[in-house]
Amino acid sequence: MSRSLLGLPLAGLLAFSLVACESKDTPPVPAPEKVDEAKAKADALKPEAKAEPKAEAEAKPEEAPKPEEEAKAEAPKDEPKADEKAKSEPKEEAKAAAPKGDTKPAADVAAKTSVPDAPNGILPKGVADKLVPTGGRPVVRLLVAGGEPRSAASYALVKGTSKPLRMGMALEMAMSAAGMNLPPTKMPRMVMTFDFSTGDKKGNDWPIEGTLKDVAVESQGAGQDKIAEALRPQLEPIKGLGMRYFVDEKGRVHDVTMSMPKAVPQAAQQMMTGMTQSIESMMAPLPDEAVGAGAKWEVLGRLTANGADLLQVSTFTLKERKGDVLTLDVAVKQLAAKDTVTPPGMPPGASARLVAFKSQGSGTSVLDTTDVAPTGGSMTVKSAMTLEVQISAGGKTEKQNTSVDTSVTVSYSRPGAK
Repeated sequence: MSRSLLGLPLAGLLAFSLVACESKDTPPVPAPEKVDEAKAKADALKPEAKAEPKAEAEAKPEEAPKPEEEAKAEAPKDEPKADEKAKSEPKEEAKAAAPKGDTKPAADVAAKTSVPDAPNGILPKGVADKLVPTGGRPVVRLLVAGGEPRSAASYALVKGTSKPLRMGMALEMAMSAAGMNLPPTKMPRMVMTFDFSTGDKKGNDWPIEGTLKDVAVESQGAGQDKIAEALRPQLEPIKGLGMRYFVDEKGRVHDVTMSMPKAVPQAAQQMMTGMTQSIESMMAPLPDEAVGAGAKWEVLGRLTANGADLLQVSTFTLKERKGDVLTLDVAVKQLAAKDTVTPPGMPPGASARLVAFKSQGSGTSVLDTTDVAPTGGSMTVKSAMTLEVQISAGGKTEKQNTSVDTSVTVSYSRPGAK
Protein backbone atom coordinates (compact mmCIF):
# COMPACT_ATOMS: atom_id res chain seq x y z
CA MET A 1 0.00 0.00 0.00
CA SER A 2 2.15 2.82 -1.20
CA ARG A 3 1.48 6.48 -1.27
CA SER A 4 -1.15 5.32 1.13
CA LEU A 5 -4.61 6.63 0.25
CA LEU A 6 -3.61 9.20 -2.31
CA GLY A 7 -6.70 11.15 -3.33
CA LEU A 8 -9.16 9.29 -1.15
CA PRO A 9 -9.93 12.14 1.27
CA LEU A 10 -10.81 14.47 -1.58
CA ALA A 11 -12.41 11.74 -3.67
CA GLY A 12 -14.51 10.54 -0.79
CA LEU A 13 -15.48 14.10 0.03
CA LEU A 14 -16.64 15.03 -3.45
CA ALA A 15 -18.41 11.74 -4.06
CA PHE A 16 -20.09 11.18 -0.74
CA SER A 17 -20.90 14.79 0.04
CA LEU A 18 -23.55 14.77 -2.66
CA VAL A 19 -25.37 11.95 -0.93
CA ALA A 20 -24.73 13.31 2.55
CA CYS A 21 -26.13 16.71 1.71
CA GLU A 22 -29.25 15.20 0.18
CA SER A 23 -29.92 12.99 3.19
CA LYS A 24 -31.62 15.09 5.88
CA ASP A 25 -32.20 12.14 8.18
CA THR A 26 -28.56 11.37 8.86
CA PRO A 27 -27.89 11.64 12.61
CA PRO A 28 -24.76 13.39 13.85
CA VAL A 29 -21.84 11.30 15.02
CA PRO A 30 -18.82 12.22 17.15
CA ALA A 31 -16.49 14.60 15.36
CA PRO A 32 -13.45 12.99 13.75
CA GLU A 33 -10.16 13.39 15.59
CA LYS A 34 -8.07 16.36 14.66
CA VAL A 35 -5.28 16.09 12.16
CA ASP A 36 -2.77 16.89 14.91
CA GLU A 37 -2.97 13.30 16.12
CA ALA A 38 -1.69 12.00 12.79
CA LYS A 39 0.93 14.76 12.77
CA ALA A 40 2.24 13.55 16.13
CA LYS A 41 2.67 10.07 14.68
CA ALA A 42 4.49 11.40 11.64
CA ASP A 43 6.71 13.67 13.81
CA ALA A 44 7.74 10.67 15.86
CA LEU A 45 10.00 9.67 12.99
CA LYS A 46 12.10 12.86 13.21
CA PRO A 47 14.37 12.29 16.24
CA GLU A 48 16.70 10.06 14.20
CA ALA A 49 17.41 12.97 11.90
CA LYS A 50 18.44 15.07 14.93
CA ALA A 51 20.65 12.47 16.55
CA GLU A 52 23.87 13.62 14.88
CA PRO A 53 23.72 17.30 15.88
CA LYS A 54 23.06 16.20 19.45
CA ALA A 55 26.04 13.89 19.42
CA GLU A 56 28.29 16.66 18.12
CA ALA A 57 26.95 19.09 20.72
CA GLU A 58 27.77 16.64 23.49
CA ALA A 59 31.29 16.21 22.18
CA LYS A 60 32.20 19.91 22.39
CA PRO A 61 32.56 20.22 26.19
CA GLU A 62 35.08 17.36 26.14
CA GLU A 63 37.11 18.95 23.35
CA ALA A 64 37.56 22.20 25.30
CA PRO A 65 38.50 21.40 28.94
CA LYS A 66 38.55 24.21 31.42
CA PRO A 67 41.96 25.89 32.19
CA GLU A 68 41.58 25.18 35.93
CA GLU A 69 41.33 21.47 35.24
CA GLU A 70 44.44 21.56 33.03
CA ALA A 71 46.44 23.30 35.79
CA LYS A 72 45.47 20.69 38.36
CA ALA A 73 46.17 17.74 36.12
CA GLU A 74 49.48 15.87 36.49
CA ALA A 75 51.29 15.89 33.17
CA PRO A 76 52.76 12.36 33.30
CA LYS A 77 49.36 10.77 34.00
CA ASP A 78 46.89 12.92 32.04
CA GLU A 79 48.79 13.58 28.84
CA PRO A 80 48.58 9.96 27.57
CA LYS A 81 44.84 9.97 28.30
CA ALA A 82 44.47 13.24 26.45
CA ASP A 83 46.32 11.72 23.51
CA GLU A 84 44.07 8.70 23.55
CA LYS A 85 41.07 11.01 23.78
CA ALA A 86 42.34 13.13 20.92
CA LYS A 87 42.74 10.01 18.80
CA SER A 88 39.31 8.67 19.63
CA GLU A 89 37.33 11.90 19.25
CA PRO A 90 38.23 12.51 15.57
CA LYS A 91 37.11 8.97 14.82
CA GLU A 92 33.80 9.57 16.55
CA GLU A 93 33.35 12.87 14.70
CA ALA A 94 34.17 11.22 11.39
CA LYS A 95 31.78 8.41 12.17
CA ALA A 96 29.01 10.86 12.99
CA ALA A 97 29.67 12.96 9.91
CA ALA A 98 29.91 10.03 7.48
CA PRO A 99 26.15 9.28 7.27
CA LYS A 100 25.43 12.74 5.88
CA GLY A 101 24.69 12.21 2.22
CA ASP A 102 25.95 8.60 2.39
CA THR A 103 23.58 6.08 0.82
CA LYS A 104 25.92 3.07 0.93
CA PRO A 105 24.29 -0.13 2.19
CA ALA A 106 26.64 -0.33 5.18
CA ALA A 107 25.70 3.05 6.65
CA ASP A 108 22.62 4.63 8.17
CA VAL A 109 21.75 7.78 6.29
CA ALA A 110 19.69 9.49 9.00
CA ALA A 111 18.72 12.20 6.51
CA LYS A 112 16.00 14.75 6.97
CA THR A 113 12.99 15.00 4.71
CA SER A 114 13.62 16.79 1.44
CA VAL A 115 10.23 18.52 1.49
CA PRO A 116 10.21 22.22 2.48
CA ASP A 117 7.68 23.83 4.78
CA ALA A 118 4.40 24.80 3.16
CA PRO A 119 2.43 27.76 4.57
CA ASN A 120 -1.14 26.61 5.20
CA GLY A 121 -0.27 23.29 3.57
CA ILE A 122 0.17 24.89 0.12
CA LEU A 123 3.61 24.78 -1.52
CA PRO A 124 5.03 27.89 -3.24
CA LYS A 125 4.68 27.95 -7.00
CA GLY A 126 7.05 25.59 -8.81
CA VAL A 127 8.40 23.81 -5.71
CA ALA A 128 6.49 20.57 -6.30
CA ASP A 129 7.69 20.45 -9.92
CA LYS A 130 11.30 20.45 -8.75
CA LEU A 131 10.65 17.52 -6.42
CA VAL A 132 8.43 15.38 -8.66
CA PRO A 133 7.31 16.50 -12.13
CA THR A 134 3.63 16.11 -12.98
CA GLY A 135 3.18 12.61 -14.36
CA GLY A 136 6.62 11.53 -13.17
CA ARG A 137 7.37 8.29 -11.37
CA PRO A 138 7.67 8.33 -7.58
CA VAL A 139 11.03 9.46 -6.20
CA VAL A 140 12.48 7.16 -3.52
CA ARG A 141 15.08 8.37 -1.03
CA LEU A 142 16.68 6.23 1.67
CA LEU A 143 16.73 7.84 5.11
CA VAL A 144 18.02 5.02 7.36
CA ALA A 145 19.54 1.76 6.13
CA GLY A 146 18.49 -0.25 9.21
CA GLY A 147 20.26 -2.99 11.12
CA GLU A 148 22.27 -5.96 9.95
CA PRO A 149 21.82 -8.14 8.02
CA ARG A 150 20.97 -5.90 5.07
CA SER A 151 20.04 -6.83 1.54
CA ALA A 152 18.29 -5.19 -1.39
CA ALA A 153 14.51 -5.59 -1.60
CA SER A 154 12.85 -5.92 -5.00
CA TYR A 155 9.64 -7.28 -6.47
CA ALA A 156 9.67 -10.56 -8.38
CA LEU A 157 6.03 -10.90 -9.45
CA VAL A 158 4.68 -14.28 -10.47
CA LYS A 159 2.68 -14.52 -13.67
CA GLY A 160 -0.99 -15.40 -13.28
CA THR A 161 -4.09 -14.34 -11.36
CA SER A 162 -3.63 -13.57 -7.67
CA LYS A 163 -6.16 -14.07 -4.89
CA PRO A 164 -8.94 -11.44 -4.83
CA LEU A 165 -8.22 -8.21 -2.98
CA ARG A 166 -10.91 -6.85 -0.71
CA MET A 167 -10.79 -3.11 0.03
CA GLY A 168 -12.99 -1.50 2.65
CA MET A 169 -13.45 2.25 3.05
CA ALA A 170 -15.06 4.12 5.94
CA LEU A 171 -15.56 7.89 5.80
CA GLU A 172 -16.50 10.53 8.36
CA MET A 173 -17.10 14.08 7.18
CA ALA A 174 -18.09 17.51 8.47
CA MET A 175 -18.70 20.61 6.34
CA SER A 176 -19.52 24.27 6.81
CA ALA A 177 -20.38 26.86 4.14
CA ALA A 178 -22.18 30.19 4.06
CA GLY A 179 -23.22 29.91 7.68
CA MET A 180 -24.64 26.42 7.17
CA ASN A 181 -23.08 23.47 8.96
CA LEU A 182 -23.31 19.81 8.02
CA PRO A 183 -22.82 17.97 11.33
CA PRO A 184 -20.14 15.26 11.52
CA THR A 185 -21.54 12.43 9.47
CA LYS A 186 -20.39 8.83 9.36
CA MET A 187 -20.99 7.23 5.99
CA PRO A 188 -21.81 3.56 5.41
CA ARG A 189 -18.77 1.37 4.87
CA MET A 190 -18.06 0.52 1.26
CA VAL A 191 -16.37 -2.78 0.35
CA MET A 192 -14.97 -3.51 -3.10
CA THR A 193 -13.47 -6.75 -4.40
CA PHE A 194 -10.84 -6.72 -7.15
CA ASP A 195 -9.15 -9.37 -9.25
CA PHE A 196 -5.59 -8.76 -10.49
CA SER A 197 -3.49 -10.67 -12.98
CA THR A 198 0.21 -10.35 -13.83
CA GLY A 199 1.49 -10.83 -17.38
CA ASP A 200 4.91 -11.74 -18.79
CA LYS A 201 7.72 -9.45 -17.71
CA LYS A 202 9.04 -7.16 -20.45
CA GLY A 203 12.37 -5.58 -19.59
CA ASN A 204 12.02 -4.34 -16.00
CA ASP A 205 8.21 -4.10 -16.09
CA TRP A 206 5.27 -6.40 -15.52
CA PRO A 207 1.88 -5.60 -17.14
CA ILE A 208 -0.95 -5.69 -14.59
CA GLU A 209 -4.67 -5.92 -15.25
CA GLY A 210 -7.33 -5.37 -12.62
CA THR A 211 -11.12 -5.73 -12.60
CA LEU A 212 -13.65 -4.55 -10.03
CA LYS A 213 -15.74 -7.66 -9.42
CA ASP A 214 -18.10 -6.57 -6.67
CA VAL A 215 -19.21 -3.51 -4.66
CA ALA A 216 -21.10 -3.64 -1.38
CA VAL A 217 -22.40 -0.87 0.88
CA GLU A 218 -22.63 -1.84 4.54
CA SER A 219 -24.85 0.16 6.87
CA GLN A 220 -23.21 0.53 10.29
CA GLY A 221 -26.43 1.47 12.05
CA ALA A 222 -30.09 2.30 11.59
CA GLY A 223 -29.29 5.94 10.88
CA GLN A 224 -27.22 4.96 7.83
CA ASP A 225 -29.85 2.83 6.14
CA LYS A 226 -31.22 5.61 3.91
CA ILE A 227 -27.73 6.73 2.85
CA ALA A 228 -26.80 3.13 2.02
CA GLU A 229 -29.97 2.77 -0.04
CA ALA A 230 -29.08 5.92 -1.98
CA LEU A 231 -25.49 4.80 -2.61
CA ARG A 232 -26.14 1.26 -3.81
CA PRO A 233 -27.80 2.11 -7.15
CA GLN A 234 -25.08 4.70 -7.87
CA LEU A 235 -22.27 2.21 -7.27
CA GLU A 236 -23.82 -0.85 -8.89
CA PRO A 237 -22.92 0.28 -12.46
CA ILE A 238 -19.20 0.51 -11.68
CA LYS A 239 -18.89 -3.28 -11.43
CA GLY A 240 -16.64 -4.39 -14.24
CA LEU A 241 -14.42 -1.32 -14.09
CA GLY A 242 -11.05 -2.27 -15.56
CA MET A 243 -7.51 -1.03 -14.99
CA ARG A 244 -4.25 -1.68 -16.78
CA TYR A 245 -0.81 -0.47 -15.73
CA PHE A 246 2.85 -1.43 -15.50
CA VAL A 247 5.05 -1.87 -12.44
CA ASP A 248 8.84 -2.21 -12.29
CA GLU A 249 11.08 -4.24 -9.98
CA LYS A 250 11.12 -1.47 -7.37
CA GLY A 251 7.34 -1.12 -7.26
CA ARG A 252 7.02 2.07 -9.31
CA VAL A 253 3.69 2.16 -11.16
CA HIS A 254 3.31 3.94 -14.51
CA ASP A 255 1.20 4.22 -17.67
CA VAL A 256 -2.14 3.65 -15.98
CA THR A 257 -5.31 3.41 -18.04
CA MET A 258 -8.85 2.83 -16.84
CA SER A 259 -11.99 1.62 -18.62
CA MET A 260 -15.21 2.82 -17.02
CA PRO A 261 -18.45 0.92 -17.70
CA LYS A 262 -21.19 2.85 -19.48
CA ALA A 263 -23.98 4.62 -17.58
CA VAL A 264 -21.89 5.25 -14.46
CA PRO A 265 -23.30 8.22 -12.48
CA GLN A 266 -21.07 11.31 -12.24
CA ALA A 267 -20.70 11.04 -8.45
CA ALA A 268 -19.54 7.43 -8.77
CA GLN A 269 -17.04 8.39 -11.47
CA GLN A 270 -15.54 11.04 -9.20
CA MET A 271 -15.26 8.59 -6.35
CA MET A 272 -13.67 5.89 -8.50
CA THR A 273 -11.04 8.32 -9.79
CA GLY A 274 -9.62 8.62 -6.29
CA MET A 275 -10.10 4.94 -5.52
CA THR A 276 -8.34 3.93 -8.71
CA GLN A 277 -5.36 6.06 -7.72
CA SER A 278 -5.20 4.10 -4.51
CA ILE A 279 -5.28 0.80 -6.38
CA GLU A 280 -2.53 2.01 -8.71
CA SER A 281 -0.23 2.59 -5.79
CA MET A 282 -0.80 -0.40 -3.54
CA MET A 283 2.76 -1.57 -4.08
CA ALA A 284 5.23 0.27 -1.86
CA PRO A 285 8.13 1.65 -3.91
CA LEU A 286 11.39 0.19 -2.55
CA PRO A 287 14.84 1.82 -2.27
CA ASP A 288 17.76 0.73 -4.46
CA GLU A 289 20.07 0.36 -1.45
CA ALA A 290 20.35 -2.67 0.82
CA VAL A 291 18.10 -2.40 3.89
CA GLY A 292 17.55 -4.18 7.19
CA ALA A 293 15.07 -4.10 10.06
CA GLY A 294 14.36 -0.50 11.08
CA ALA A 295 15.15 0.92 7.64
CA LYS A 296 13.29 4.07 6.62
CA TRP A 297 12.78 5.57 3.21
CA GLU A 298 10.81 8.46 1.79
CA VAL A 299 8.64 8.33 -1.34
CA LEU A 300 7.58 11.51 -3.10
CA GLY A 301 4.63 11.17 -5.46
CA ARG A 302 2.50 13.53 -7.50
CA LEU A 303 -1.22 13.01 -7.94
CA THR A 304 -4.37 14.75 -9.03
CA ALA A 305 -7.52 14.22 -6.98
CA ASN A 306 -10.73 15.76 -8.31
CA GLY A 307 -9.05 18.87 -9.64
CA ALA A 308 -6.51 19.29 -6.81
CA ASP A 309 -2.79 18.93 -7.61
CA LEU A 310 -1.12 17.23 -4.63
CA LEU A 311 2.39 16.26 -3.56
CA GLN A 312 2.35 13.20 -1.31
CA VAL A 313 5.20 12.33 1.04
CA SER A 314 5.16 8.75 2.35
CA THR A 315 7.65 7.48 4.91
CA PHE A 316 8.02 3.71 5.18
CA THR A 317 9.63 1.87 8.09
CA LEU A 318 10.62 -1.78 7.65
CA LYS A 319 9.41 -3.47 10.83
CA GLU A 320 10.02 -7.07 9.80
CA ARG A 321 11.25 -9.07 6.85
CA LYS A 322 10.61 -12.78 6.44
CA GLY A 323 11.68 -14.07 3.06
CA ASP A 324 9.50 -12.35 0.45
CA VAL A 325 7.15 -10.78 3.01
CA LEU A 326 7.75 -7.22 4.27
CA THR A 327 5.85 -5.68 7.18
CA LEU A 328 5.84 -1.87 6.97
CA ASP A 329 4.70 1.06 9.05
CA VAL A 330 3.57 3.96 6.88
CA ALA A 331 3.25 7.68 7.61
CA VAL A 332 1.82 9.95 4.95
CA LYS A 333 1.56 13.70 4.45
CA GLN A 334 -0.09 15.52 1.57
CA LEU A 335 0.63 19.08 0.45
CA ALA A 336 -1.12 21.12 -2.21
CA ALA A 337 1.22 21.70 -5.17
CA LYS A 338 -0.72 24.90 -5.94
CA ASP A 339 -3.76 26.70 -4.63
CA THR A 340 -5.91 26.49 -7.76
CA VAL A 341 -8.53 23.73 -7.85
CA THR A 342 -10.71 22.67 -10.77
CA PRO A 343 -13.22 20.15 -9.40
CA PRO A 344 -15.53 18.47 -11.93
CA GLY A 345 -19.00 19.89 -12.28
CA MET A 346 -18.05 23.53 -11.61
CA PRO A 347 -20.68 25.83 -13.18
CA PRO A 348 -19.68 28.45 -15.78
CA GLY A 349 -18.23 31.59 -14.22
CA ALA A 350 -17.17 29.76 -11.06
CA SER A 351 -13.64 29.19 -9.82
CA ALA A 352 -12.11 27.75 -6.65
CA ARG A 353 -8.83 28.00 -4.79
CA LEU A 354 -7.40 26.42 -1.67
CA VAL A 355 -7.02 28.75 1.29
CA ALA A 356 -5.71 26.08 3.67
CA PHE A 357 -5.00 22.38 3.37
CA LYS A 358 -3.79 19.79 5.89
CA SER A 359 -3.72 16.05 5.33
CA GLN A 360 -1.79 13.43 7.29
CA GLY A 361 -2.18 9.79 8.18
CA SER A 362 -0.57 6.56 9.28
CA GLY A 363 -1.05 2.83 8.98
CA THR A 364 0.54 -0.55 8.32
CA SER A 365 1.00 -2.75 5.28
CA VAL A 366 2.06 -6.37 4.76
CA LEU A 367 3.54 -7.00 1.31
CA ASP A 368 4.53 -10.15 -0.50
CA THR A 369 7.09 -9.10 -3.12
CA THR A 370 5.95 -11.94 -5.37
CA ASP A 371 2.37 -10.62 -5.46
CA VAL A 372 0.82 -7.58 -7.10
CA ALA A 373 -1.42 -6.60 -4.17
CA PRO A 374 -0.82 -6.30 -0.40
CA THR A 375 -1.56 -9.27 1.84
CA GLY A 376 -3.19 -6.95 4.36
CA GLY A 377 -3.04 -3.58 6.06
CA SER A 378 -4.95 -0.44 6.89
CA MET A 379 -4.47 3.31 6.68
CA THR A 380 -6.27 6.29 8.24
CA VAL A 381 -5.90 9.77 6.76
CA LYS A 382 -7.38 12.88 8.36
CA SER A 383 -7.75 16.00 6.26
CA ALA A 384 -8.92 19.56 6.79
CA MET A 385 -9.26 22.08 4.00
CA THR A 386 -10.81 25.45 3.29
CA LEU A 387 -11.90 26.34 -0.25
CA GLU A 388 -12.76 29.79 -1.54
CA VAL A 389 -15.35 29.57 -4.29
CA GLN A 390 -15.88 32.61 -6.50
CA ILE A 391 -18.97 32.93 -8.70
CA SER A 392 -19.39 35.65 -11.31
CA ALA A 393 -22.83 36.27 -12.80
CA GLY A 394 -24.76 39.31 -14.01
CA GLY A 395 -21.78 41.59 -13.54
CA LYS A 396 -21.49 40.65 -9.88
CA THR A 397 -18.90 38.50 -8.15
CA GLU A 398 -19.52 36.61 -4.94
CA LYS A 399 -17.03 34.73 -2.79
CA GLN A 400 -17.82 31.98 -0.36
CA ASN A 401 -15.59 29.87 1.88
CA THR A 402 -16.27 26.19 2.44
CA SER A 403 -14.46 24.20 5.14
CA VAL A 404 -14.37 20.42 5.15
CA ASP A 405 -12.93 17.93 7.65
CA THR A 406 -12.67 14.27 6.66
CA SER A 407 -11.38 11.07 8.20
CA VAL A 408 -10.94 8.14 5.82
CA THR A 409 -9.90 4.63 6.84
CA VAL A 410 -9.06 2.09 4.15
CA SER A 411 -8.32 -1.55 4.93
CA TYR A 412 -6.96 -4.32 2.70
CA SER A 413 -7.42 -8.07 3.03
CA ARG A 414 -6.95 -11.14 0.85
CA PRO A 415 -9.72 -13.73 1.31
CA GLY A 416 -8.12 -17.14 1.53
CA ALA A 417 -4.58 -15.75 1.73
CA LYS A 418 -2.21 -17.59 4.08
